[in-house]
Amino acid sequence: MMPQPPTLPPAGPTPTGEESGRSVRVHLPMQPVRLTYVLLGLIIAVFLAQLASIFFLGNDYIEVWGAKVNSLIVQGEWWRLVTPIFIHSSANILHIVFNAYALYILGREVETFYGSLRFLIIFFIAGISGSIASLFLNRYASVGASGAIFGLIGAEGVFLYLNRRILGERSRRALQNVIGLIVLNLLIGLQGGIDNWAHLGGLIGGAALSWFIGPRWAPPEILFGAEITLEDRQPLAGARWLVVAAFVFGLIGLTGIAVVFPR
Repeated sequence: MMPQPPTLPPAGPTPTGEESGRSVRVHLPMQPVRLTYVLLGLIIAVFLAQLASIFFLGNDYIEVWGAKVNSLIVQGEWWRLVTPIFIHSSANILHIVFNAYALYILGREVETFYGSLRFLIIFFIAGISGSIASLFLNRYASVGASGAIFGLIGAEGVFLYLNRRILGERSRRALQNVIGLIVLNLLIGLQGGIDNWAHLGGLIGGAALSWFIGPRWAPPEILFGAEITLEDRQPLAGARWLVVAAFVFGLIGLTGIAVVFPR
């Protein structure tokens, strides 16, 4: 279950101080939100399909075919590292309610600052990282988007830290809230029936990747006028694609180790 995350700085121009006696307004490089709604709709559609499967076929075959089940992954069903991200327990409506709410809040914030492409990459890398951590450390079957959502929390925290000089005091307060949110949810995850290893794996995967490909805002080299637009000094281009590729191959390698040396 995911409490509401802290709110990031508001969109649009924001005052940053005085320059030569004049107020300077800074435009934050916001991106439109699209993929958050697509992912949210996909998760809800899958859950409705699960309910339909139970009603018409007498069993939740989507969960049967897509849950993270260690023995089946070891036997070669590697898709079970990805499909659990979109599947939730059909026996617990609160599972999807809390995850959908968290994705709606966090997804919009992270996609606004990271852009759709980086947001999508972080979401999947974090979700798969959570599945792999669970594969190594949790012998029970599991489903849910919580690992990917924890990755988004990590991405938000990394963004606030990398841009703390630009965002100022609001960044420090929001980062404290993010840390508190992480600790609280990991503590909640200590109770039975919650895959806390997937949460931790998603958090580490999302935060680590965000450190290398997350936006680092800075003023332009030449300043003029009373308004400026911040530039992203770390866009997803060039060598940063190699970082993404390294993360992907690293996850494949970890899965291979789990298959060769199963618990």
